[in-house]
Amino acid sequence: MESYKHIELSDDELTLAIIEAKRKKEAILREQEREVRAQKNRDILTGHKWGIRQTEPFMLWRAANSSLFKGRFVVDETNELMFKLLVAYFSPADECRDEFIKIASQMEVENANYDKGVMLAGNFGVGKTWMMQLFQANQRQCFRLRPAKHIADAFGLAGEETQDEFIKPFRNPFEDPDVFFQKESGLCIDDMGTEDVKNHYGNKKNVVGDLIEIKYANKTTGVMLHATTNLTTDQLKEFYGLRVVSRMREIFNFIELPGCDRRK
Repeated sequence: MESYKHIELSDDELTLAIIEAKRKKEAILREQEREVRAQKNRDILTGHKWGIRQTEPFMLWRAANSSLFKGRFVVDETNELMFKLLVAYFSPADECRDEFIKIASQMEVENANYDKGVMLAGNFGVGKTWMMQLFQANQRQCFRLRPAKHIADAFGLAGEETQDEFIKPFRNPFEDPDVFFQKESGLCIDDMGTEDVKNHYGNKKNVVGDLIEIKYANKTTGVMLHATTNLTTDQLKEFYGLRVVSRMREIFNFIELPGCDRRK
């Protein structure tokens, strides 16, 4: 204030200055009130950590009622163990960590870790994408599915700027109960290995492989990054290279979903 002692304001200028200051203060107070309301809503839906007894019926309800599946998603003897594994994985209650490891052991998942992401592998049509779509809204950490081909094609059209969209977590709408009031969502790269190497003004890139490397370096993996693929481990090595597959082994639980083509 000392620097402005020589400045005199007219009555009109003072009035305008006060009005502008009050507008800014009003915006601050409105934002504070909005955050208080949002926290109350979050507490209602997420006030306690869900265990299997809360997550499993919620997922069965989604399978029966979501417009994504139109009642066609069925838990049967082929996918039941996978369903139970993901129920445990996406439940934040402390006891679910041990349950996940127990079921993963039954499924012979190598080096299973509750803090890694999930990569579902299996033949065409066995239900990998549907399974991840079912669990994308969960109390532990929501995520969004994006086809690997879509990510690569976007780079081919717009280059690095488009790839940046997938590096950071997605911002969720404010006060959205569909994502359990979580401020951010992770990413599930769907159908890895179906995309092409892309060329943008002479810059050739294996876009999805590079994205895996960047997210690994930025430590935005774990429950924030998942994937599905039709490829075997050897085919992944051939497609992405040994270095990227080595990263995948560090950040993903490789889980095979058996079964026949459900689309027939």
